[in-house]
Amino acid sequence: MEFVTPEGTRFERTAYPDSEVKGLELRVSASGEKTWCFRYRDRVNGRQSRVTLGAFDPSFDTPPDDPAEVRTLTLQGARTAARRLRGKVDAGADPAADRRLARVTAKSEPIKTMADLSKAYFDACEAGTHRPGRRRRKADSTMRQERWLWAKYLEPRIADEYVDGLTRARLKAMLREIFGIAPSQADKCRGLLSQFLNFAVEEERLTANPIARIAKMGGLTPRTRTLAAEELKTLWAGLESRTELKIPTKKGDQPLLVGEPVRIAIQLALVTLQRRTEISGMLLPELDLDNKVWILPAERTKGREEHLVPLSDLAVSLIRRALALNAKTKRGQGLAVFPSRASKDVPIDGPALSHAMADFTNALQLKDATLHDLRRTGATGMAALGIPPYVISKVLAHKDSGGGAAITARHYNLYAYAEEKRYALTRWSGRLEQHFEIKRADEPEAEAV
Repeated sequence: MEFVTPEGTRFERTAYPDSEVKGLELRVSASGEKTWCFRYRDRVNGRQSRVTLGAFDPSFDTPPDDPAEVRTLTLQGARTAARRLRGKVDAGADPAADRRLARVTAKSEPIKTMADLSKAYFDACEAGTHRPGRRRRKADSTMRQERWLWAKYLEPRIADEYVDGLTRARLKAMLREIFGIAPSQADKCRGLLSQFLNFAVEEERLTANPIARIAKMGGLTPRTRTLAAEELKTLWAGLESRTELKIPTKKGDQPLLVGEPVRIAIQLALVTLQRRTEISGMLLPELDLDNKVWILPAERTKGREEHLVPLSDLAVSLIRRALALNAKTKRGQGLAVFPSRASKDVPIDGPALSHAMADFTNALQLKDATLHDLRRTGATGMAALGIPPYVISKVLAHKDSGGGAAITARHYNLYAYAEEKRYALTRWSGRLEQHFEIKRADEPEAEAV
C-alpha cells in the first residue's frame, strides 16, 4: 500500500521477513514506525492471520511480565516470541483469535483494576458471601480497619493498576515504600493485599497469589509500653480537669477540645480494661448496673464470644455520669452510652477514643502512650496484685488455646470465672481509687470523730 507524506513524498508500508524464523517480519509504516509481527495460517480453516508482537527497539526487550500494553523487542526478543507462537500454531491454536477473545473478555470483566478488586472484596465480605480465614463473617471493626488501610496506603499507589499485571517485584517495592513511611503498617498492608489477591484467585481472575512468596517486612514488633504510677495519675487528673489544656503544635498551642463523655470513656478503658471499640460501642441493653454487670454480645467482641465484665463501683459511677450527661441534652438518653453526633442510638467509633487519647498525651506530655497501653498497664497491675494469669486472661477476653480446652471453653457457662473476674477488677479499681485519691459521689462521707 502506498502513502503520501504531507510534503508530497510517496512512501509505501513495507514488511521485511526474518530469514531465521518463519512468519516473523518487521513492518515499517508510512510514518516510519517499526513493529514486529508474526504471520501464520491457522490449521483449522487455512485462514491467514497476523499478531503484533511489539515495537522494534535495537537495544532493549520489555520483560515478558511487564504490564505495559506496548512491548519493545530486539531482534532476538522478537524471534523468541515468534517461536513461542509458532509452537502454539503447530499445536492447533489460533493466537490472533485467542487475543480477540481475551480483549472481549477483558471488556466484560467487572474486576479489571485493583480498585475494582477492592470494591468486590469489601462488598462480598460485608454481604457475607466471602468469609476468609475461619469462615465467619468479618466484624464491622475489622472491615473499618481494612478500608482505612486500603484508603490510606494502598489505594493511592495501586488503585489503577490491572489485577493480572501485578508482579512480585512491583508489590515488594510498594511494601518497602510503605515500610519506609510507616513500619508498623507495612505487614498489615501485605496481609490485606494477600486477602485481596486470594479473593481474586477464588473469583478466577488469577491463577496464583503473587504476594504469597513475599516475606513479611518485619515492621510489627509487640509493644511492651506500660504507664508508670505517676503517668497514670497525670492522665487521670487531666481527664478530670476542668481547666483548658493546650496541645503544642508547630503553629502554636491549640486548645484541647474533648468532651466529657469521651473523657469518661477513656477512664472506663482504664478501669474495665476492655477494648476501645467495646467501650465506645457500649449500649444500655448490655448493662445491668444494679447488679454491676456488663455483658458484651458475641458480635461486639474480637473473639466472637459473649463476654461478661463485672463492673466495679468506680466503673458503675463513671457509666452513671455518662448517662446523666446524656439525659441533660436535648436529645435525651438513647441506646448508646456514648452517642455519636448522628444519633443518640448510634455510638461513637473506637478510633475517636484513640484520637482523643493522643490529644491528651500530647497536652499532658506523656510520651508514646496509647489507649491500648492502658489495657496492658492494667494487666500488669493485676499481676502485681497477685491475680493469676488465667484470670487476667479471662478479664481481657483473650481466646483460649487450641485443642480440647478451646472446644470446652466455647460451650462453657457465660458466668464461668465471673467471681474471679469480679475480684480481679475490684482489686484493680480499688488500687486506682487509692492512687488517684478518688472520692465518688455515691460514696458516703466519713463521720466526724
